[in-house]
Amino acid sequence: MRIEKDQFNLRQGFTLLEIISSLAVLAIIMTMLVMGLGGVMPASKSKRATTDIIRIQHALETYKGGFGEYPKKGMVAGLSTMEEILFNALAGRLAPNGSFGNFKSLIDRNSLEFANGNFPIAGEAAEPVLNEIIDPWGNAYQYRFDPDGGSWKNFNYVLFSKGPDGASTDIPPSGQKNENVANNQDNIYAQ
Repeated sequence: MRIEKDQFNLRQGFTLLEIISSLAVLAIIMTMLVMGLGGVMPASKSKRATTDIIRIQHALETYKGGFGEYPKKGMVAGLSTMEEILFNALAGRLAPNGSFGNFKSLIDRNSLEFANGNFPIAGEAAEPVLNEIIDPWGNAYQYRFDPDGGSWKNFNYVLFSKGPDGASTDIPPSGQKNENVANNQDNIYAQ
């Protein structure tokens, strides 16, 4: 039996309708993928903030083991915020009595983010370094410890991220967390 060439209509390529249909299906799949990842990104930042806080807590406990107490609020020449005090203490510049020195750095500059590139270099003059440890949203991690303030009732420090909205109500002089205040609802606190 002989088959004629005209019996089979061999076509090559795709029709315009097939191409447009394929692109529409791809667009729908991509949209679903992007929308699905939109919920994952904020969660990953929250997890990173929690991991950062654990790293900072570990460094604070190492600091306390070496110096006998946590970095605390006080008159420290050249540093204006508790966040700068925290950075200088953990970066090996600040002792609890407020004196500057060249101590062992307790933070890994590759595992945390900082407000700027200022970082102490071993052997440099022992002076304050203006820097802060920042959270995934670009805000400084908040640190409070004021055992010498007459109304501090907390036996520990308070360490937290302001969360995605970047807003918080400050810790009261008693040192108690105020998580129920509207600005603090999305804060991530150290446990």
